[in-house]
Amino acid sequence: MVDLPLVLRDLAVVLAIATAAALLFGRLHLSVVAAFLVAGAILGPTGAGLVAETRMVDALAQIGVALLLFTVGLEISLSGLGKMRRQILLAGGGQVAATILFSLLILLFAGFHAPEAVFTGFVLSLSSTAIVMKVYADRMEIDSSHGKISLGVLLFQDMAVIPMMMLIPSLRQWETAQPAAVLLTLLKAGAAVAGLLVLARFVIPRLLREVIRLNSREILAMTVLCLVLGTAYIAQLWGLSLAMGAFLAGMVISESDYVHEIAAQIFPFRDVFNGVFFISVGMLLDLPFLARNLPLILFLSLAVLAGKTLCAGAAIRALKYPWRVTVIGAVGLAQVGEFSFLLLSHGFREGLVGTAAYQNLLAIAILTMVVTPFLAGAAPRIAGLWERHVVRSPLLSAGEAELSPQRPENHVIVAGYGMNGKNLARVLRSTGVPYIVVDLNDALVREGREAGERMFYGDVNNPEILDRVGGAFARMLVLAISDPMATRRAVAVARRAYPSLVILVRTRYVADVDDLISLGANTVIPEEFETSVEIFSRVLQEYHVPDHVVRQQEELIRSGTYRILRERVPSRNEAVLAEFEEFLRQNVIELFHIAPDSVWAGATVGKLPVGDDGGIVLLAVLRKDRAIIQPSPGEVLHPGDKLVLFGGHAPLAEALRGLSRTDR
Repeated sequence: MVDLPLVLRDLAVVLAIATAAALLFGRLHLSVVAAFLVAGAILGPTGAGLVAETRMVDALAQIGVALLLFTVGLEISLSGLGKMRRQILLAGGGQVAATILFSLLILLFAGFHAPEAVFTGFVLSLSSTAIVMKVYADRMEIDSSHGKISLGVLLFQDMAVIPMMMLIPSLRQWETAQPAAVLLTLLKAGAAVAGLLVLARFVIPRLLREVIRLNSREILAMTVLCLVLGTAYIAQLWGLSLAMGAFLAGMVISESDYVHEIAAQIFPFRDVFNGVFFISVGMLLDLPFLARNLPLILFLSLAVLAGKTLCAGAAIRALKYPWRVTVIGAVGLAQVGEFSFLLLSHGFREGLVGTAAYQNLLAIAILTMVVTPFLAGAAPRIAGLWERHVVRSPLLSAGEAELSPQRPENHVIVAGYGMNGKNLARVLRSTGVPYIVVDLNDALVREGREAGERMFYGDVNNPEILDRVGGAFARMLVLAISDPMATRRAVAVARRAYPSLVILVRTRYVADVDDLISLGANTVIPEEFETSVEIFSRVLQEYHVPDHVVRQQEELIRSGTYRILRERVPSRNEAVLAEFEEFLRQNVIELFHIAPDSVWAGATVGKLPVGDDGGIVLLAVLRKDRAIIQPSPGEVLHPGDKLVLFGGHAPLAEALRGLSRTDR
C-alpha cells in the first residue's frame, strides 16, 4: 500500500532541492538540466539519501521522458524536415556515424566487447538540444550559420534516439542475434510506426478540431495529455517504447494548425516532469565513486569533448561550410546530451554496461553539459585561433564570410482577427510593415490563412505563445481582442516578459483605461471615446470648420489618454477647463507648400493674401536647406517652398483658402 504522506514528503523534498539548485545555477548562468542532475545526486542514496520512495520518482521520470519526446516531435514537422534535409541527413548523419565509429574503434582497441562499445558510441553520439538551443537563443545566434547547422545535427540526433532504443535488445543478444531477426524486428517496428501514424493522421486532427471549438483551455490540456500518454501506451502494446509513441504523436500534431497552442499547454507539464527525470538520473550517480575516480573522469570528459568536436567538425566541414562556422558549431555540439541519459538508463537495465562504465558515462555526461555554456562563449576565440594557427587563414575570404543572423525585427504582433485586426493587417500589408496575427478563434485562423495571412492559433496570455511569435524582437503588440479580462492578463504578461515592447490596446469600456495603463499598456483606445471623437469631427466638418482646427481638437481630446473625456464632472475641474479654453484661444502655426503647378510659383511675397491687416504673419519661407526669416515683399517664391504662417484660427483658415485658389 502506498504511504501517501511519505510520497508527498519525498515529492516536496525533490521539488525544494531542485528549485534551490536551479536558482543557484541560474545565477551562475549554467544549464538548468545540470542543476537537476546535481540536485538528484544530493538527494540520492549516495548523497543525503532524502528520498525513500524512489519508485515514485522513477514513474514520474517515465512520464517526463514521454512528454520530452512529444515536444521534440512537435518541433519536427515533415515540411520543416524537407527544408533542412541537407543539414539533417548529411551533417547530422555524418556526425552520429562518425562518433559511433570513432568510439567503437577506440573501445575495441581498449579491450571492450563489441556490444558495449557500440552502445557507448550511441550514448556519446548525442548532444544536448536543450542546452545548445538555450545558449544560442540567449546569444541570439539561432539564425546564424552555425546555429542553423547545429539545429540540423541536433534534429537528426533526436530522431536517431528512436532506432537506437529499438536496437538495444539486439545488442544485448549480440552473440545469438541473427541479422535476419534484427531486420525483422526493425520491419515490425516500422509497420507499427506506419500504422500508428495513419491512425493518428486521421483521428487526432478531427478530435483536436472538435475540442478547439469548445474554446476551453482546461479541456484542451486534458485532451493533449490523453493523446500523449495514450499514444505512448498503444505504442508499448505494439512492441515499441513509450518514448517512441509520444514522439510519433508529437510529429503528427506538428502539422496541425493548433501546434503553437498545444505546445504552450504541454510545456509546463513537460518542464516539471522533465525536471523529475533528470533528478532521477542524478540520483543514480555514485558520489563516492566519483570522488575516487575524479582524475580519470576528468581525463575522459576532456577526451569526449575533443573527440566529439572533431567528429562534428568533420561532418560540418564536409558540407563546405567556412572554418569559422565549422569550429563554432562543432564546439557547441561537444557535450553529451539529455537523451543519452535515456539510453544509458535503458542500457544499464538491459545489462549492456556494468556499474563502473555506467557511473563513468553518467559523470562524463554531467560534466560536459555543465561546461557547455563556457565552451560556447569561447567558441569564437577558438575558431580564430584555429584559422590563424592551424589552417593559417588570418582573415575569412569573401566566399566564406558568415552572413549576419536574420531575426524578425520591428514587426507588429496583432492579437485578434476581428474587424479591427483585419483592417490593421490589411493596412500593414499594404504599407510593407511586417506583422504576425494570433487568434484563439479556429474559424478566423482558417479564414486568415486562406487569405494568405501569417496567422497562428494561440492565446497571447501565454508567454510561450508570445515567445513563439517573436515577442523579444517585436516593436509593437496590438491587442484587438474583445475579452476585457483576457486583455488585462495579456498586457501584464507582455509587459513582464518584454519591458521595451510598445503595447497598444483596444477596449470597449471606459473603466478599463486606467487599469490597462497601470498594467503596462502604452496606449489605450476605448471605442466609446473614439465614437465621440468621430461624431464631433463630422459635426464640425458639416459646419465648415477648417480641417486643421478639427485635427487640433482631436489631438486635444486624445491627449493624456482621453483625460478630458474621462473626467466624471469636467465642469468642476478648473485646471482642465482652463487648458481647454486656452487651447481654443491660442494662435496656431501652419505650413503651406508651393507646388510646382501652383499659381504662386514665381510670384513675389508681396502678392500673397497674407499680412498684418488680415491677422496673418508670414514668419519664414523654407527653401531646400535654408530658411528665409521674415522675407521681403520682393522675395520671389520658388516651387517647393514652404510658407510658415502664424495667426488666429479664422484668419488662418481664410488665408489657406486664398492660397489654394487656382487664380490670383
